[in-house]
Amino acid sequence: MADLETRLREVEVPEPPLGFDPDAVADLAARQVRKRRAGVAGIAVVTASVVAAVLFGPGPAPAPPAAPLLPPSPAEQARINRAFTDALERVLPGRRSLTVGQSYSDALIPGRMSTSALFVDAAGRRGSLQLTVRGPGTAQEVMAPDRVCENYPAQYCTQLSLPGGVVVRIPWFGIQNGPEDLARWPGNGYLYRPDGSTVTVLGYSAGALTEDRFVQLITDPAFVLR
Repeated sequence: MADLETRLREVEVPEPPLGFDPDAVADLAARQVRKRRAGVAGIAVVTASVVAAVLFGPGPAPAPPAAPLLPPSPAEQARINRAFTDALERVLPGRRSLTVGQSYSDALIPGRMSTSALFVDAAGRRGSLQLTVRGPGTAQEVMAPDRVCENYPAQYCTQLSLPGGVVVRIPWFGIQNGPEDLARWPGNGYLYRPDGSTVTVLGYSAGALTEDRFVQLITDPAFVLR
């Protein structure tokens, strides 16, 4: 019996034909699996890109570089000096002398220009004024309008709201020369525009400027940087 089993194991029975190559089938299956994986990965990448675009949108465009701020040009300086001279000539009729120009204390920086004036009015009173014109967005460099009248121990304060949103503040100080002689001298005058540009007139006018004349001076439309 044992010999029979041994002989049966040694007999080679030919395999029936399969009609295909098993190795080729295995290779084909492997290639198809790889293609499916690549397709799934591509779909995942596209889907992730679409989702990111929907959720976050395109990134912000880079801001253009800001134009450098430059001090007023020589032509602009000359224009402001001429405008200051013309304005003072109007509010100081009969003056004995008037000199306008930059001094060592007058600022000339980006967005800002100052110029000074010395005068002797018709009555012989001497005065010194400094005009400062600031460009848009510089209002934070000067005292806020709601603080001007409170900051000075003034006896009186001009408070005007003019057309176009312009605001004017001028504190006044009283000098008692006699029982019925009260001279009002202006302190520092401030003009504010809606675009944040400002005009200030500082100094000493020795009583030469009345309220109307001071308002006329500080509101001159030529006092603006271009």
